[in-house]
Amino acid sequence: MVDFGCTPQLDLEFMNREHRKAFDDANALKILLDKALKCRLDNRLNPQPEKVLESEVEVQIKADLSESDSVKIERLLQRLLLDTVTHFELEEQCMEEHCFPARAEHCQEHQRVLQWMAQEHSLWIADCSLSTITHLSDYAADKFPNWLVNHIVTMDTVLASYVHRHGGRSH
Repeated sequence: MVDFGCTPQLDLEFMNREHRKAFDDANALKILLDKALKCRLDNRLNPQPEKVLESEVEVQIKADLSESDSVKIERLLQRLLLDTVTHFELEEQCMEEHCFPARAEHCQEHQRVLQWMAQEHSLWIADCSLSTITHLSDYAADKFPNWLVNHIVTMDTVLASYVHRHGGRSH
């Protein structure tokens, strides 16, 4: 899990707020996925005898995680994606308002990441298996936060500095 306090703060406060939300969402997702993973492993190690009478599909669903946890994970994945769309829209509006020279490259990176995030979200919708839970746990704990930190220290730092130097406000 990433501590937002250890990430670089930028000259534009709206960017810092959006970054905090992204880290908070990823951390909350990691906690839920860890709970789902523990539940899944506990059910594998200690199967319930009454499950013998249930269909194989029902056993699989119950073994994966509770329905409410599954819905919570789905909602968090959705929120992370939608918050990121909003975050990128705000940045792109800022880039356009200030005629940021590297706007095209920055927007391209946003599109690439949104596609990646949509693919990760689709994994959960298609399959709540142990391998998907493990994969998404790595995504929430490492891959997405590492991408975000790298994006902050490279592209977002350049953008915030440029906008700040050209009269942008820290709203």
